[in-house]
Amino acid sequence: MQHTRKRQSAANKKLFSLVMGIWGIVLVLGVGIIIFLLTKEASPAPLAATTIVPTPTNSPTPKLPTPAPSETPSATVAAPTLRPTASPSPTLQPPTQTPIPATPSPESTRLIVIGYSVAGRPLEVYQFGTGSTERLIVAGIHGGYEWNTIALADELIEYLEQHPEKVPAGVKLYILRSLNPDGEARSQGYDGRANENGVDINRNFPADWQLNWNRNGCWDYRPITAGERPASEPETVAVMSFIQAHDIDALISYHSAALGIFPGGKPPTPASIQLAEAIAAASDYAYPPINTGCEYTGQLTDWAAQVGVAAVDVELTNHTDTDFEQNLKILAMFLRR
Repeated sequence: MQHTRKRQSAANKKLFSLVMGIWGIVLVLGVGIIIFLLTKEASPAPLAATTIVPTPTNSPTPKLPTPAPSETPSATVAAPTLRPTASPSPTLQPPTQTPIPATPSPESTRLIVIGYSVAGRPLEVYQFGTGSTERLIVAGIHGGYEWNTIALADELIEYLEQHPEKVPAGVKLYILRSLNPDGEARSQGYDGRANENGVDINRNFPADWQLNWNRNGCWDYRPITAGERPASEPETVAVMSFIQAHDIDALISYHSAALGIFPGGKPPTPASIQLAEAIAAASDYAYPPINTGCEYTGQLTDWAAQVGVAAVDVELTNHTDTDFEQNLKILAMFLRR
């Protein structure tokens, strides 16, 4: 009996071990299945293939060929190419007073900016020679329909660049190519006569300046003023400062076209009359000039004569030609007188 119980107890132990083993296997399988399912759900979907499009690179812009320099202009130029006037800087404010410019070093520069217009355009002076006797040519004080005076200045500048030996050793010549670049830029007609403020610069100098003057039959086709006061305009102040900062002894102001040579001063000064006579002898321009019947006030040449400069207004024959050959003779006389 006791032996039978031992055998039954051993059998029960084996059965228990078998059941526990089966449960262990089932448990392991269950855990494995759960882990497998969780892992499968957490796995990210494969990424779609990405196509990389290369960024296009712009081809370099080809450089344009540099134009060949123009030849020396002929005697009569119908429509010459003008030197470009620089565009105004958008942040530039024209000065209320133009500072007196320093004398440039001939070795380092030949172009001097002596000030700026109302709209901020530079007033460019070209210097030739290094002598102590200083002379000045001014063009384009009216711009507009007197554009041919600027064209003449450009021709004279080009000529002297090609023939620097024409300037005597004791002379320094300045050419102000356009005293009214705003009018030059605005129009080659009547609308270009005044500056950006509507002021006739050649009525703005402190020499017999008048707020109102008789305009009957004399350039009354555009509403212009003489400025609020003498020398109210930056262009006027710039050229006055330049003349006063240099020992200018003679000045030619080019205009078109009032038929003749007008000496500066009221009455004309002896030095201005002598210069007018010398120009008449070297050219076909009339002196004494034809009486236009017009009243002239606040002029550059009258102010220059007032401060001791021999000054004349030379009028070209029309509003289209530069009379280059004739003015080349005047230039030779002007440099050597």
